[in-house]
Amino acid sequence: MKNMAVIEYEDGANIEITYDFESSLFKLVEREDIDFIIVSTVLEFSTLGKNLDYFSNELNIDGEDISNLANWNRYENLEVSFIVLPSRNPLSKLRGLIIAANENSKCYEKYESASSLKLYRDFHYNVAYESISYAARVLGAQKISMSHLSSSGHFHEDTTTFVAEALADFCDFYGRSKIDRFLFVGCCMNEKHFSGIKELNSDGNSNGNNVTTSVHHMNGFEVINLIW
Repeated sequence: MKNMAVIEYEDGANIEITYDFESSLFKLVEREDIDFIIVSTVLEFSTLGKNLDYFSNELNIDGEDISNLANWNRYENLEVSFIVLPSRNPLSKLRGLIIAANENSKCYEKYESASSLKLYRDFHYNVAYESISYAARVLGAQKISMSHLSSSGHFHEDTTTFVAEALADFCDFYGRSKIDRFLFVGCCMNEKHFSGIKELNSDGNSNGNNVTTSVHHMNGFEVINLIW
């Protein structure tokens, strides 16, 4: 695990932004480096797909249910959404999993057809912000990890910058005590992709995120829709 940036506060405290592309999720959880993970809907050659059996066993959730939810959110869901899978295993150190919309999701088509950097930024920022917020505020996660939400082979350093901005704004608005560490995990990223993040200084002036959310349930799990 390597430190990549830090969110600094005037009182001298900070939140570490780190990455680890070598350790397995099992080891990260067992070492208590992470207690929650946000992944994309993609199953093929992805963090979710490679760790499907692990998630199923660790969270005590049927692997077929996880796959079906991921495929629905990728291929059928027209809304920008993430699906929350809280752990059903009282002995697990992993509090849960979020399966988030990404650039391969059907809902992203309207953003893909637009050439606006703002639309691209809004998608990644808003999905990251609301996913982080739910994990920390609802499920009590303090060591959150996240794989990238880009399409395969098209990862851009701006994506990590947007996620880090969302994290910083969340911590400004809700207080730094909610999260101790944020860790990038998974494939397709390397150090050059973090060049846009050197140091994030908190000014304490965030007004939160201007996103409306709605909730419905699918197969017993919450689906959070994001509207902006």
